[in-house]
Amino acid sequence: MTQDISDFEWKNRVLILVAKDLNNEGLKTQLEAFKGFSDDFEARDLILFISTPQGTYTSQKTSVDLKGIDTFQKNNFKGIILLGKDGGIKLKEPFTVTAKTILNVIDAMPMRQREKKSQQ
Repeated sequence: MTQDISDFEWKNRVLILVAKDLNNEGLKTQLEAFKGFSDDFEARDLILFISTPQGTYTSQKTSVDLKGIDTFQKNNFKGIILLGKDGGIKLKEPFTVTAKTILNVIDAMPMRQREKKSQQ
C-alpha cells in the first residue's frame, strides 16, 4: 500500500533518518541513541522512517512505499530531518542527534505546548 509523506500532516510528527544504506554506521549510531525513548516518541506522535537511495523503511527496517520522501534527499545530506505536524522542517542535523535534543525541539513547538495543556 502506497502512502504519501503528506498523509501524516496534522496527525504525526515525522523523523526521517537519511542514510546511504541500512548498514551505515551513522544510521546505526543514531538508532542506538533512540533506544529507550519509544514511549517519549509515541507520546509526541512521532513516527520514524529511514530513507536510503535503495528505498524507505520503518524503524524496524521493514520496506514501505512512501511517496514524497525523496524531496528530503538533496545535496547528499545524511542525518536526521524532523518534520512538524504542519509538514515543515523543524530540525535538520547530521548524525548523531540525541533523543533529548529532538524531544526538546518538539516540546518547544507551539502545537506541542497546546497538546500538553489539553492533556492536563
